[in-house]
Amino acid sequence: MKDKKIIAYKKEQTRKIAFNLRGLIAKAVMQEWSRLGERQKNKPTLEYIKIGNKRSDLYLALQASICICPGCHQTDGDMAYNALLKHWFCTQCVQGYRDFYHKNKAILDQGGFVGDFDEDFHGTFL
Repeated sequence: MKDKKIIAYKKEQTRKIAFNLRGLIAKAVMQEWSRLGERQKNKPTLEYIKIGNKRSDLYLALQASICICPGCHQTDGDMAYNALLKHWFCTQCVQGYRDFYHKNKAILDQGGFVGDFDEDFHGTFL
């Protein structure tokens, strides 16, 4: 997929349909995730691990989909694809990560310290 892909709906009706569909898919995935968690209780170790792996795969697939933003967990926003991370983020999170990068990069360039700043991660949003 292209590096800079943004899904933004112009028509309000289309926007509502898309956002509601994303929310329904996310809700269904989380219900299945919870159901698997209930099945996981009081199981032998090997079966417990297998169910845990299914739950993990399910959650990671939801995080990588366009249905939910991994930054803020919203389902009702225009989405932008980050090709390096292979995830969809809402445009508000993308802008926030960009602003955070520029602010902290300027401090670093002046010889300052910014603490827990992952330049590689935030740089993927430029």
